[in-house]
Amino acid sequence: MNVDVLGSHKAIPDDIRAKTLAKVERLGRIAPVLEAAEVRVSQDQERSAANRWACHAVLRGHGHEIFGHAEATDALGAVDAVVAKLEHQVERLKGKLIGRSHPRHESPT
Repeated sequence: MNVDVLGSHKAIPDDIRAKTLAKVERLGRIAPVLEAAEVRVSQDQERSAANRWACHAVLRGHGHEIFGHAEATDALGAVDAVVAKLEHQVERLKGKLIGRSHPRHESPT
Protein backbone atom coordinates (compact mmCIF):
# COMPACT_ATOMS: atom_id res chain seq x y z
CA MET A 1 0.00 0.00 0.00
CA ASN A 2 1.28 3.44 -0.92
CA VAL A 3 0.94 5.66 2.19
CA ASP A 4 1.40 9.44 2.22
CA VAL A 5 1.68 11.13 5.63
CA LEU A 6 1.15 14.86 5.36
CA GLY A 7 1.18 17.66 7.88
CA SER A 8 -1.01 20.73 7.72
CA HIS A 9 0.91 23.97 8.29
CA LYS A 10 3.79 22.13 10.01
CA ALA A 11 6.22 19.32 9.31
CA ILE A 12 5.47 16.03 11.02
CA PRO A 13 8.31 14.69 13.23
CA ASP A 14 10.01 11.57 11.89
CA ASP A 15 9.03 9.34 14.82
CA ILE A 16 5.32 10.17 14.42
CA ARG A 17 5.59 9.71 10.65
CA ALA A 18 7.22 6.27 11.05
CA LYS A 19 4.64 5.04 13.57
CA THR A 20 1.79 6.32 11.40
CA LEU A 21 3.20 4.55 8.33
CA ALA A 22 3.51 1.27 10.23
CA LYS A 23 -0.05 1.39 11.55
CA VAL A 24 -1.69 2.35 8.26
CA GLU A 25 0.33 -0.16 6.22
CA ARG A 26 -1.03 -2.88 8.50
CA LEU A 27 -4.52 -2.04 7.20
CA GLY A 28 -3.30 -2.81 3.68
CA ARG A 29 -2.46 -6.35 4.77
CA ILE A 30 -6.01 -6.88 6.04
CA ALA A 31 -7.58 -5.91 2.71
CA PRO A 32 -5.11 -6.04 -0.19
CA VAL A 33 -7.71 -4.45 -2.48
CA LEU A 34 -6.75 -1.05 -0.98
CA GLU A 35 -3.88 0.52 -2.90
CA ALA A 36 -3.29 4.02 -1.55
CA ALA A 37 -3.69 5.92 1.70
CA GLU A 38 -3.42 9.58 2.57
CA VAL A 39 -3.08 10.55 6.22
CA ARG A 40 -3.16 14.22 7.20
CA VAL A 41 -2.12 15.14 10.75
CA SER A 42 -2.70 18.70 11.92
CA GLN A 43 -2.33 20.71 15.10
CA ASP A 44 -4.51 23.69 15.97
CA GLN A 45 -3.24 25.82 18.85
CA GLU A 46 -6.54 27.70 19.12
CA ARG A 47 -8.56 24.57 20.00
CA SER A 48 -8.95 23.18 23.49
CA ALA A 49 -6.20 20.90 24.80
CA ALA A 50 -8.52 17.88 24.56
CA ASN A 51 -8.96 18.25 20.79
CA ARG A 52 -5.73 19.93 19.74
CA TRP A 53 -4.47 17.26 17.30
CA ALA A 54 -6.60 16.04 14.41
CA CYS A 55 -6.01 13.19 11.99
CA HIS A 56 -7.83 12.67 8.68
CA ALA A 57 -7.29 9.53 6.63
CA VAL A 58 -8.53 8.30 3.26
CA LEU A 59 -7.92 4.78 1.93
CA ARG A 60 -8.53 4.13 -1.78
CA GLY A 61 -8.48 1.13 -4.05
CA HIS A 62 -10.51 -0.55 -6.80
CA GLY A 63 -13.38 1.92 -6.61
CA HIS A 64 -13.62 1.89 -2.81
CA GLU A 65 -12.92 4.87 -0.53
CA ILE A 66 -12.80 4.68 3.24
CA PHE A 67 -12.66 7.86 5.33
CA GLY A 68 -11.69 8.38 8.96
CA HIS A 69 -11.32 11.40 11.25
CA ALA A 70 -10.39 11.69 14.93
CA GLU A 71 -9.17 14.30 17.38
CA ALA A 72 -7.04 13.82 20.50
CA THR A 73 -4.65 15.51 22.90
CA ASP A 74 -1.55 14.21 21.08
CA ALA A 75 -0.71 13.21 17.52
CA LEU A 76 -0.26 9.49 18.18
CA GLY A 77 -3.56 9.34 20.06
CA ALA A 78 -5.35 10.83 17.06
CA VAL A 79 -3.60 8.40 14.71
CA ASP A 80 -4.52 5.44 16.94
CA ALA A 81 -8.17 6.51 17.00
CA VAL A 82 -8.31 6.87 13.21
CA VAL A 83 -6.63 3.50 12.66
CA ALA A 84 -9.14 1.83 14.99
CA LYS A 85 -12.04 3.35 13.03
CA LEU A 86 -10.50 2.45 9.69
CA GLU A 87 -9.73 -1.10 10.82
CA HIS A 88 -13.41 -1.67 11.56
CA GLN A 89 -14.42 -0.27 8.16
CA VAL A 90 -11.76 -2.31 6.33
CA GLU A 91 -12.96 -5.52 7.98
CA ARG A 92 -16.54 -4.73 6.92
CA LEU A 93 -15.40 -4.06 3.35
CA LYS A 94 -13.44 -7.30 3.27
CA GLY A 95 -16.49 -9.20 4.54
CA LYS A 96 -18.66 -7.68 1.82
CA LEU A 97 -16.15 -8.53 -0.89
CA ILE A 98 -15.75 -12.11 0.30
CA GLY A 99 -19.52 -12.51 0.61
CA ARG A 100 -19.96 -11.29 -2.93
CA SER A 101 -17.40 -13.70 -4.34
CA HIS A 102 -18.55 -16.69 -2.24
CA PRO A 103 -22.35 -16.85 -2.46
CA ARG A 104 -24.25 -18.92 0.06
CA HIS A 105 -25.45 -22.31 -1.06
CA GLU A 106 -29.13 -22.82 -0.60
CA SER A 107 -30.25 -26.15 0.74
CA PRO A 108 -32.33 -28.24 -1.68
CA THR A 109 -36.01 -28.39 -0.77
